[in-house]
Amino acid sequence: MGFLSQIGPFILAVIAVIINGVPQLLYAQTRGFALKPTGFAYLIGALGNLLTGSVTPISGQAETITVASVKKNLRNNISSILMATCIMTILGLCGGVSKIADFAGPAVVSGMMSGVGLILAGVSWDMFGQEKRITIVSVVSAIVTYAICVTTGNSNSVVWTIFVSVVLSTLDFLFLQKRRVDLSTVVEEGREPMESSTEWRFWKKEYWADFKFIKPTINTQVILGALSIVMLNIGANISFGGITASIAGMTQNYDHLSIINSLADIPSALFGGPPIEAIISGTAGAPWPVACGIVFMLVCGILVLTGLVSRLGKYLPAQSISGFLLVIGFALTFAPNLQAVAASENPISGYMALGVTAWSQNPFLGMVVGVLTRYFGYLVGLV
Repeated sequence: MGFLSQIGPFILAVIAVIINGVPQLLYAQTRGFALKPTGFAYLIGALGNLLTGSVTPISGQAETITVASVKKNLRNNISSILMATCIMTILGLCGGVSKIADFAGPAVVSGMMSGVGLILAGVSWDMFGQEKRITIVSVVSAIVTYAICVTTGNSNSVVWTIFVSVVLSTLDFLFLQKRRVDLSTVVEEGREPMESSTEWRFWKKEYWADFKFIKPTINTQVILGALSIVMLNIGANISFGGITASIAGMTQNYDHLSIINSLADIPSALFGGPPIEAIISGTAGAPWPVACGIVFMLVCGILVLTGLVSRLGKYLPAQSISGFLLVIGFALTFAPNLQAVAASENPISGYMALGVTAWSQNPFLGMVVGVLTRYFGYLVGLV
């Protein structure tokens, strides 16, 4: 009976995080990336977590997709992603990412994570400006669900918060408002979205038409783009990986996460796919969080490779995740990490990391400023 009571939240978590990821992948398509090659990245991510026991899954994230496609030249963007994977793999193999986190110290890392919480809450506010009704339904249902779960001591509060808020806001969008998502309205001028067929029979020639090899190049724009992606990935792996692990009550090896993330991006990028990265995942709040993350990536990889994500796109408004982002961002990330900063030995550096992270929306930059504040503070006697 205990197993049966756990399998329901497990399945709900997988479904909820898939629903969370689909709008991000469709956003990548509007930025010129191909969808189907990303399926390889999910499968490699699942294998990596299986081998290492990593609790943090990888998936599409709007901020990484945006940074990786600032320029409208797809070949340059793909080349930057591939160069970034080489740098991050080397850092991971040398233990560099964990050393960076240790060097920064708990106050700075907590401050950075608290700033990330404000960024997530801010995304929810941005979504309100885009689609007020969807956002209101999502936010209200998320807050109510989370409050009920916390009050009743439900151990799967994160899972239920995601599931209820996303489902209710999506049902309102589809059946009460009788609307569908129109991706063409969010494509930037001068950028062509990569077409993705819904052909799923991989033995057919038409299926492989979606896999077009892109020859990498190197120039100044590629190098600068790669460094931007590396900085963002370091911050994301430490912050998102740390938050996901804390929800699961586990620890996260940031080097393992960086290696998995980087290796997963290689086959995706070579065929025009977007980068994927560590995410704050509801699978961490489910029973058997490591296994839940692996199943999520396996299922999502199959959905992408079979072209089903393209079909789901018009039924899932991106703003349906706004309630989940607000709860995760404020209640589970900002508040507890702010408390950790206040209780630390050098809170000023943590507060600086928080402020710069939230202001710049760059976790790595926030961490750098926090570290500089701590060391310069020692010199002038502030800390």
